[in-house]
Amino acid sequence: MSSLRIDYNFATSKYIDCGIDDIEEYKNNVKRGLSELIKLTQAGEVGFPKLTTFNFDEVKKFSKSITGKFNDLIVVGIGGSSLGFEAIANALLPYGHNSLSFAERGGYPRVWIADNVDPHKSYWIAKNCLPQDTLLCVITKSGTTVETISNFLYLYNWMKEDVNDINEHIVVVTDNNDNPLRKYAVERGIKTFDIPSNVGGRYSVLSVVGMLPSFIVGLDIDAFLEGAKKIVESNYEQVLCLAAIYSYYIDKKYNINVMMPYTTRLKGFSNWFCQLWAESLGKKYDLGNNVVNFGTTPYSSVGANDQHSLVQLFKEGPKDKLTTFIEVDNHDLDIDIKDSLIEDFNFLKDKKLGSLINIELKATEVSLRSEDKPTIKLVLENIDESSLGQLFMLYQYVVAVIGLTYNINPFDQPGVEEGKQYTYALMGRKGFDEKKSEFERKYIKDDEFII
Repeated sequence: MSSLRIDYNFATSKYIDCGIDDIEEYKNNVKRGLSELIKLTQAGEVGFPKLTTFNFDEVKKFSKSITGKFNDLIVVGIGGSSLGFEAIANALLPYGHNSLSFAERGGYPRVWIADNVDPHKSYWIAKNCLPQDTLLCVITKSGTTVETISNFLYLYNWMKEDVNDINEHIVVVTDNNDNPLRKYAVERGIKTFDIPSNVGGRYSVLSVVGMLPSFIVGLDIDAFLEGAKKIVESNYEQVLCLAAIYSYYIDKKYNINVMMPYTTRLKGFSNWFCQLWAESLGKKYDLGNNVVNFGTTPYSSVGANDQHSLVQLFKEGPKDKLTTFIEVDNHDLDIDIKDSLIEDFNFLKDKKLGSLINIELKATEVSLRSEDKPTIKLVLENIDESSLGQLFMLYQYVVAVIGLTYNINPFDQPGVEEGKQYTYALMGRKGFDEKKSEFERKYIKDDEFII
């Protein structure tokens, strides 16, 4: 039996008025998208389903060669180049990992994510590390991502004064085209790994993008792939089920898609999901170049924290949200509450925190059901490399299938490109003079609307 279960009771018409009545009809609809995805995969145009058979021997060899050499790992990347590994680190490394001693970490490095070009964050990452004890893992498929290159340049200059052979402190992950970063790395003999050309950034967590830093910090990348294989080898029943339910609520104009794990360890996964959903499905044009303005808004939440904030809105606000919960059967390191100090709380005696958080999830399910608000629940036996691999692959399939079912390209992101071009133009990059003039024509504001 799969370690991941899907419970969609409270998204069906048996339990809520707005529930799906005939899921088989919607499954048949999304089978078209699945068939198209399989064709694209077999043709080599889409690569993420094939990552379960990727040979990671070189990644393992490199990672083993540096084990114990570095106190700090700084992953330099943004979006699909960092969110996947950040989700992994959030889920599988100890809470407060960076506060543990080198010995307590088993000789594996602390983890820092240099993603945003926020000077406060980048400054304090460097301030907390020693150049001679730091490895930079620079990840950008295009080799031109301005945020990643900017943070790399800052950290390179921070490092170079104190490090004899700086190239031994850098590893680059990019595509195998002749992009500027790859060219720079190859010319200087910096260790470089390839991102498959048919694997987009937000679908790359199970490629070297996510697996290299995971192995560097001591995680089992074979277990990630074994978990992912369960989705690929399962006849896609769970993929079709989830894609069908999400599609039904898209058609019903439920325009907000909430991902709400009941564990802090999966908050990073929720953030990863939000990029995958938004960037894949938020499209102005369909594949026939018709204007469709397709997509719903993903929202990252976490229980039980957000019972004390957002659930008020989820329960009593507009009927425009589908909530997906994630429950964990077995919380490792579970804690006994033991004796109660206050008589009114004697009901907590000998209870466990893991039981409490799972009971709170069930209470929220019923609370939302009472207001006819649809919910789905994914149940994991535990949180480990295998279950995460399963989750990642499941949602990559689900999102791709939904996009292709609605004749949307789930693998591009044209809406992101114009902002990049304006940024290049304003920063003075050659070849963007026309884009700079266009920006100056459009970026006009009236003082009367500024107070």
